[in-house]
Amino acid sequence: MTVNERITKALDAFGDPVQHGEHLTTEGDPRPERHYTFNYSTHGADYRDNAPVYDKHLVMVHLYCPRTYNAVARVKQTRQALFKAGFTWPSVVNASDAGGQHIVFECEAVEEVVFDG
Repeated sequence: MTVNERITKALDAFGDPVQHGEHLTTEGDPRPERHYTFNYSTHGADYRDNAPVYDKHLVMVHLYCPRTYNAVARVKQTRQALFKAGFTWPSVVNASDAGGQHIVFECEAVEEVVFDG
């Protein structure tokens, strides 16, 4: 299962839209009040014979919700869902502003590198 699939599967259970990329938008429609987006960067790790053994994914999951939404339970549930999906225990950064709540979960995952041929 890919990193995208693992994240999406873990977060789909909450019933809110989940999208890989910057901001969730649909043509002609505003963003949903509550939704997730995610992005990540990938780096080689544990090099042997000048080649990486693993790909290390540095993951950021973003939860957007209205200022009036009590997100305490959702933050706990999101951390647990990502951890159960095989990611490291997520750190949490509150990046909220006057426009609404923006909670960022940062975690990592590794996958073995398999070379063709």
